[in-house]
Amino acid sequence: MLQPHELYAAQGFPSNYIIEHDFYGKPYPKTEQVSRCGNAVPPPFAEQLVRENLPEMSVAEGG
Repeated sequence: MLQPHELYAAQGFPSNYIIEHDFYGKPYPKTEQVSRCGNAVPPPFAEQLVRENLPEMSVAEGG
């Protein structure tokens, strides 16, 4: 079975994305980390969704 960080990486989350604990430092068990990954919207998908639906709010790449 894949580990939580591998699942997040497969969905396009950055390697520094915090999945092990909450805002206060309380650790999440692996089952919770996997569950949250399954319910997440992958960042590349969210970015493309905004670019297509709100082009006036998108920043051009490279500029």
